[in-house]
Amino acid sequence: MPKEIAEKIFFMPGRNQGAFPFCNSVFIDDEIRAIIDPASNKKDIAELKNIEMAILSHFHTDHIRELRVLPDVKVAIHESEADALIDVNKVVDMVFLPEEDQDEKISWLEGKKRELQTEQRTWVVSRKFKDRDEISLGKTRIKVVHAPGHTIGHSCFWFPEHEILFSSDVDLTMFGPWYGNACSSVEQFLLSLEKLKSFQPRLVVTGHEAGIIDGSEFQDRLEKFKAKLFSREQKVLDALAKPRTLDQIVDLGIIYGEFLQKMPGLRVPEKRMIVHHLRWLEKQGKIKNDNGCWVLL
Repeated sequence: MPKEIAEKIFFMPGRNQGAFPFCNSVFIDDEIRAIIDPASNKKDIAELKNIEMAILSHFHTDHIRELRVLPDVKVAIHESEADALIDVNKVVDMVFLPEEDQDEKISWLEGKKRELQTEQRTWVVSRKFKDRDEISLGKTRIKVVHAPGHTIGHSCFWFPEHEILFSSDVDLTMFGPWYGNACSSVEQFLLSLEKLKSFQPRLVVTGHEAGIIDGSEFQDRLEKFKAKLFSREQKVLDALAKPRTLDQIVDLGIIYGEFLQKMPGLRVPEKRMIVHHLRWLEKQGKIKNDNGCWVLL
């Protein structure tokens, strides 16, 4: 059930502690009634009346899944991801690396029809926002904080009068950042985490798991979250003490550890995240590709 965390602002915990395929939502009961990331609990969301706007942090299904119970809602999303709400082929382009097998893309899309709501993508994208835009819902103001890395358009939301930050998939979990799509980026994720350091929130609402975090914990948890990126980067560098191919690096399970062997489906996001690390390390001049093997410089 919604929990009031400030005047007119309510936290809606996701099912299963907001773990995938659910997330935590925020409901704003103001002159314009709105919900951020409607994917917490179908029953609770369906009971909300006269919702006019759905504000989306990004295009992933675990953040938009209950748009289906808000058929007439106007949708706001970062301008770089608006097309993904209308055309599932744009979703494929954002998820899959160009070099990935075309048959795998087709198979994935077929298997994801229900999750992607392929036949129901008739939502009206009424607002394509960008960094620093303001969304006014009456007395409640929301500032857009574009924080790419997780996805290209991933955004957080700042409530300046209430000093509340909705951090979405900068979720401050022990797992750390996730950047397993083609449109993800290690470099952009690091820049986004630096950007968020400038905020001094009273409360933080995460997209998954923790849910509500006291602002006094924010900076420390943000640093620990960021440290996971550097830890993974160092493991990639350590792995290149001898030349290795991409697949040989993936086999090490740097991201998912022992779960990579237990859950074969994790190999695809593992590989994409390793690709993003290799690209970032190459850009820094630390490694290069030599005839199909990655080597230290």
